Amino acid sequence: MDLKTTVCFTGHRPDKLWEACGRDPAALYEARHQLQQRILRAVDEGYTTFLCGMAQGVDIWAGEMVLSLQEVFPELRLVAVMPFRGHGEGWPREWKARLRRLRRFCSEEVVLSGGYYKGCFLARDRYMVDHAARVIGIWQEGSDGGTGYTVRYAQGKNRELDLVLLAGGAASLS
Repeated sequence: MDLKTTVCFTGHRPDKLWEACGRDPAALYEARHQLQQRILRAVDEGYTTFLCGMAQGVDIWAGEMVLSLQEVFPELRLVAVMPFRGHGEGWPREWKARLRRLRRFCSEEVVLSGGYYKGCFLARDRYMVDHAARVIGIWQEGSDGGTGYTVRYAQGKNRELDLVLLAGGAASLS
């Protein structure tokens, strides 16, 4: 992977995202639309490799968006970064099916651990930021959790952030 042409994704899980959008379907739709616009802008600027942490919510949405763009831009690579072997096995059926589909069409898969351990998701997030020049995602400004951790880690590594910022149930163009 070439750091200069690699992007990674970060963002909230479905429940937290729904809350951050004020339980407003239009705000959620707008956030997803803006996520897609950021991915398109990255492609237009020459980014070709996209690291996906394969989490429910923003990660899987972003991965699906990259896969749909491969029809027009076959040079795009989607890399699954799995925190541990067996990731996603206990998920609801819909999310499990989406994860399986993404994995099937990824250009590459990186599995960071043989099994779950406390902190494995943060290790995955650090791996992705360490291997990418830009971080694209959806974040409720100021929130903690994995997305907040990833944003702060990326800032500390001087990575470019291209985030849809959620505040009060609205998506920002920041």
